[in-house]
Amino acid sequence: MADIDFYGGIGDDNGEEGFGLDDDLDGEDNYNTDDKLSPLQKLEKYMQSDNVYTRQMVARGMLDTIRAVEDEEEDCTPVLEAMVKLSEDSDPIVRSELMEQIPHLAMYCQENKDLFPNSVSLYILPMVVRYLNDRNNQVRKTSQAALLVLLEQELISKADIEEQVVSVILDLASPDSMDDYRTEAVALMSKMSQLLGRDMTERLFLSRFCEMCTDPLFHVRKVCAANFGDFCTVVGQDNTERELLPKFYYLCEDGVWGVRKACAECFMAVSCSCSLDVRRGELSNLFVNLLCDLSRWVSSLESANIGVMADNIFFQMK
Repeated sequence: MADIDFYGGIGDDNGEEGFGLDDDLDGEDNYNTDDKLSPLQKLEKYMQSDNVYTRQMVARGMLDTIRAVEDEEEDCTPVLEAMVKLSEDSDPIVRSELMEQIPHLAMYCQENKDLFPNSVSLYILPMVVRYLNDRNNQVRKTSQAALLVLLEQELISKADIEEQVVSVILDLASPDSMDDYRTEAVALMSKMSQLLGRDMTERLFLSRFCEMCTDPLFHVRKVCAANFGDFCTVVGQDNTERELLPKFYYLCEDGVWGVRKACAECFMAVSCSCSLDVRRGELSNLFVNLLCDLSRWVSSLESANIGVMADNIFFQMK
């Protein structure tokens, strides 16, 4: 089992670049001291460094640390607890770096669940969820990306999603939430829906998504419009026609041309989720309205879709 070389590298030759050890230790003494430390002890030592770049390197090497404690079973749980403590670092550089390692950490722990039982549910996922409302934008984005990878790779159970994730996302998407959080939440809901499937999306997200289509902030409405087609595809024809189409009509008449443009871009996807009668009776008129939109950015998009829309209206799509 390889040791964590980068921890030793932090202190030896890179001091001029800000990767040195603590000031009270230097040179050969550092090497001799660290050589006697276990991987867990090295982690606990360097995660307390005053140097943010040292702590960043600790986060970057977290997978190596976890691998290194395989032969010391009593250190398996403590190293996860230390990782959670590292996730509370005050500097966003460290928090963001740790989030970038999350998919690799989760995969490794899942493959070695005899050594790290329930590690994703108990340690990794709670960190990701906590970062979804982090005050730093980059940290939030890396946590969102990490969550989607965990879902895509099926590293978290649907039970954990409902118990730990959904309530946080719905809170972020609430009217009382900050503008940036609401915008990010609706985008995350839309991406998650494609991974969760119809039943969970309908039960957990559909109602809130419909509410956000009439949000006072146009950035939120624009994100709703941009993801409308994907949402329709996931929830199916009945939900599209009963729940989503009234909101789509509203968005297509939005006072902000950017929202209408997003509707024009997803129009074909929405129409494909509707019955032929709805396409002929309702969507055709809506299509004409967008085709005649005062904004050339909107009308030009629909002009390019005339042929496809004609097929949708006059021929039953398989």
